[in-house]
Amino acid sequence: MERFFDAVFVLRRAEEPGWPLWKRGVFYLYRVLLLLCAAAGLGAVLLLCAYGPYMWGVFLGYFRIWQIAVLNILPVALLMLLCYGITGRTWAGFLLGGGVALGFSLGSYYKLHFRGDPLHFEDLLIVREAGAMTTGGRYELFVDKRVAAALGCLLLGTLLLLGLTRGRLESWRQRLALCLAALACAAVLSPVYLDQELYDSIKNYECVTRWNPTEDYISRGFLYPFLHSISDFVETPPEGYSRGKGGAMLEGYQDEDIPEERKVNVIAIMREAYADFSRFGIKGLDVSGYDLYHALEAESYTGNLVTNIFAGGTIDTERSFLTGSQRVREYRIPTNSYVWYLRRQGYTTEGCHPYYSWFYNRVNVNANLGFERYRFLEGDFDRFSSATYPEDAVLLPEIYQDFQANKATGKPYFSFSVNVESHGPYATWDTGARKCLSEDYSLECRNAMDDYLTTIWNTDQQLADLMDRLRKDPEPVVLVTFGDHLPWMGDNKSFYEEMGVNLDLSTEEGFLNHFSTRYLIWANDAAKEVLGSSVQGEGPDISPCYLMNLVFRQLGWKGPAFTQAMDRLMDVFPVVSIKDRYVVDGRLVEEIPPEREDLFQGLLYLQQYWRDEFLFGEP
Repeated sequence: MERFFDAVFVLRRAEEPGWPLWKRGVFYLYRVLLLLCAAAGLGAVLLLCAYGPYMWGVFLGYFRIWQIAVLNILPVALLMLLCYGITGRTWAGFLLGGGVALGFSLGSYYKLHFRGDPLHFEDLLIVREAGAMTTGGRYELFVDKRVAAALGCLLLGTLLLLGLTRGRLESWRQRLALCLAALACAAVLSPVYLDQELYDSIKNYECVTRWNPTEDYISRGFLYPFLHSISDFVETPPEGYSRGKGGAMLEGYQDEDIPEERKVNVIAIMREAYADFSRFGIKGLDVSGYDLYHALEAESYTGNLVTNIFAGGTIDTERSFLTGSQRVREYRIPTNSYVWYLRRQGYTTEGCHPYYSWFYNRVNVNANLGFERYRFLEGDFDRFSSATYPEDAVLLPEIYQDFQANKATGKPYFSFSVNVESHGPYATWDTGARKCLSEDYSLECRNAMDDYLTTIWNTDQQLADLMDRLRKDPEPVVLVTFGDHLPWMGDNKSFYEEMGVNLDLSTEEGFLNHFSTRYLIWANDAAKEVLGSSVQGEGPDISPCYLMNLVFRQLGWKGPAFTQAMDRLMDVFPVVSIKDRYVVDGRLVEEIPPEREDLFQGLLYLQQYWRDEFLFGEP
């Protein structure tokens, strides 16, 4: 008993030379246990930030299902143990480890509020891009009760540990043991966090919709699904895949050259956040501004593009179109794409994006996809405009000028550009834009819609002007334009809800509303004469990975063996969403029917092979 009280008395003191082994052991264990208790407390508080603007019941579910609480708190504890081993001080271990966990949690919390989307592991690759999009006052950080609670808990825990423990661990062996123990635990637990079967078995759906990717994610907290999302970032080949099986999907096909007499110029423009709100039947919305775009559609081949993204993630649609891949990757090395194919066919391949070259690493990725020249904001479009997001009134005329300049080369032309003017979020204050929404809605909703639609309608006018120029051009030209995703409309999609737009992912209408935008393929008279086709009509609902297939069909090009194989698959699986929804034989389904499983497995093998094996090479 005397030894016990002696131990309690020295727990707050710094370790001293000459202590007996038992006293050192108690001292060491006390501090580790105290730190773990503090970690559990902070980890529980951080779960307040995990569910963002969603219902309180989601938070209660984190503790009703014990696996959620444990799997979210464990990373906090391991971080603190690691930092304790590095610094030798409990309060410093708590502050540093907790600070890292808090930083990630708040990053997801704010992203949920602003974009309706939590933080994923792959978002760490675009931190610079995210920072750039928060400038200009479009996103304003805030401190509410939950943020204050998390910050207060971190500060209080630090002060308590500073008062309850003094000094530091002087023994480097003890500190090294702590670091190694924390890292060993992380290594042992990593398969648990990446286990898809375990992840799917944890269901906290009482207050959320499981078919909504955001709600499905936050139903399991934040740190657990964040660490699990590493499995999405690190691509795992389909079960049973081998290079031989992937290559076998191309048997019976061979790369076909484009006939010289059918080589037409192709100009493709992806429109940031384009949506046709006239299709939603919103009461009190003036949709007359879409009349011009509908007139352009009437003389084109058009349809719905069912994307994988909502209000963000532009490059998913962009790179699916350019590569034909169902799932995109970082493209840090030369990778198969339609750009490489056209370049090998003698085309000039270039494009424009009037924003920073580092944004989504386009300056490097576009080169790896086969573009010979790509124009960005720096040293180029910043000469024409001082706007944060340069106007389409600048971009589209420059696209036309580049097309004209290429004529001197005698080579056919392929251009792919991405605009930026219509990037959200949209002003919730009065900008003097054209009024389009009735006063039945909140002022913020009306202002955001006014800002968005005015920008879209202005771009429609620029698009019509470009098409008028191309209409008169003696060179055969085909224009392809499409949206990347629906626009941001209020934190957590609040303006969509206010306007009565069904985005319920558990319904077919809601799913298609949530992910569909429009595509348009248009040809001038010279191209129609060359192709012997009007290039008009209503096309199918498709995923972005098939859009170039439709372009090739309209142009009468067979294309590389990959395109021909994808043609067959497109007719069966026109929509292959990574959100686990598919259109199979004309029906929207959640699972591939048994009679189509082998063919769908072949699609996955083909896609993996196309991403892994660089088949073109520079011409």
